[in-house]
Amino acid sequence: MNDAPNDVAASAVDYEDLMAPWAYNASAVTLFFIGFFGFFLNLFVIALMCKDMQLWTPMNIILFNLVCSDFSVSIIGNPLTLTSAISHRWIFGRTLCVAYGFFMSLLGITSITTLTVLSYERYCLISRPFSSRNLTRRGAFLAIFFIWGYSFALTSPPLFGWGAYVQEAANISCSVNWESQTKNATTYIIFLFVFGLVVPLIVIVYSYTNIIVNMRENSARVGRINRAEQRVTSMVAVMIVAFMVAWTPYALPFQRRGTMPRALLPRAS
Repeated sequence: MNDAPNDVAASAVDYEDLMAPWAYNASAVTLFFIGFFGFFLNLFVIALMCKDMQLWTPMNIILFNLVCSDFSVSIIGNPLTLTSAISHRWIFGRTLCVAYGFFMSLLGITSITTLTVLSYERYCLISRPFSSRNLTRRGAFLAIFFIWGYSFALTSPPLFGWGAYVQEAANISCSVNWESQTKNATTYIIFLFVFGLVVPLIVIVYSYTNIIVNMRENSARVGRINRAEQRVTSMVAVMIVAFMVAWTPYALPFQRRGTMPRALLPRAS
């Protein structure tokens, strides 16, 4: 917000060189459609659930949390990046860049963690359908509290000096500083990579794999393949592929680092 005039003037020139004008325009169009559909489709689900209270099952309560986090991205994040894409640069200053980076990271990790909790709860429901420990409404709200607490723990460290939120994506948005090779930045990225991507992916794959195994065992007992099994198998494949497509690009900057960066290598005595 309080950027020096010289820095603003210099950076405005630099921003123009990061992408061709057509690329900024294409980004703006893409962001518009993402924001448009993200806003109205999630709003439709929110309105539907608020209208019919019978839909408020424990699993749907957690699903509602996912809808709300995605809806928040469309109303908080997309307008800023769309405006920046049209302007060919981030125009909202350093303070809002940090706030944007934090909230988008928080909402992104919240979505990942919600998908992870949903997959595990679905596994518990399939593997132990008559268990007294199955999810209740109280358990669903506790799960949501855990999801937001876990997400905050993963995304708040840059606010306190471990890692940083800086401009990215041709300087039309802000996110974690993926490029820095310092020990401070690298250790945070490893932390975020492990607990924000690897652990959720392991839980999701484990849960859905066991769902398929359980359904196949049930089908073997009755001597035929259930249509539900086929649908679940297809859903599993789509969920895992969609998860990887959506979130792996954020892991690529980490992977491009190759081996351990110099900042983490032991120094010669």
